[in-house]
Amino acid sequence: MEIFHISHLFACMIEMKMHQEAFIDLVKPLVGMTISRPWRGYGSAVFLELGYLSCRTVRGRELKYGEASIDIQWDWRIESDFKVVCGSYNSAPDIESHIGELLGMSIAVITTIGQPPELTVELSNGLRLRSMAMVTGDPQWAIKLKDGTWLSCVRGSLVADDGTKGEGLSEKEIAASDRAAETSKRWRRPLAEPVNGHCRDCSHFVRLDGDFELLDYGACTSSNSPFDGRITNLTSGCPAFYGTV
Repeated sequence: MEIFHISHLFACMIEMKMHQEAFIDLVKPLVGMTISRPWRGYGSAVFLELGYLSCRTVRGRELKYGEASIDIQWDWRIESDFKVVCGSYNSAPDIESHIGELLGMSIAVITTIGQPPELTVELSNGLRLRSMAMVTGDPQWAIKLKDGTWLSCVRGSLVADDGTKGEGLSEKEIAASDRAAETSKRWRRPLAEPVNGHCRDCSHFVRLDGDFELLDYGACTSSNSPFDGRITNLTSGCPAFYGTV
């Protein structure tokens, strides 16, 4: 491994630049570990906590972390040999459902592909979790090893750092998650029988943007619906359902 120091402005942090072979050696101890807590973070971010879980209190909230973890902040997909099972553009309920199904699976292979390196995690059930950056910058994935070292992609290269990257939810993410949970309790899930389809599949449903991406709510724009001009959930429905074309 070649060790280099970032500019003197960042002298407190040391990164180790590595080749693919060194990366594979570092992640070998994670192979065979069980996914003990798969969860969705802020927006479409996903986290796989591996091994024994320990609790820490962050801003009054008790959070569970694994001995090691795999994080992808955005742009990812879960695939089989035949289809894309789920991706970061699916709805939050879909993401939570499919991510939750990874509980108890074990890590079969961890590798990177391409340049800049994208992460691929193969699981014991044959599925693969892949990072897929679709915005300017580096692929947004990170791996926390058992010793606290973080592996990621920085300026197009595989690097290991001393842990200053941090882990888990930020203050902003926790606050946004709290607001989403509180709002969901107030708005609930309106329904009007007969339910001929879900709002998320209706042409007259317009999803809310911004911070509300955590809420899975939108506005109905159908003049024939009892919910016209009202907020509904992705899984709400009514007799005026009009499927997408």
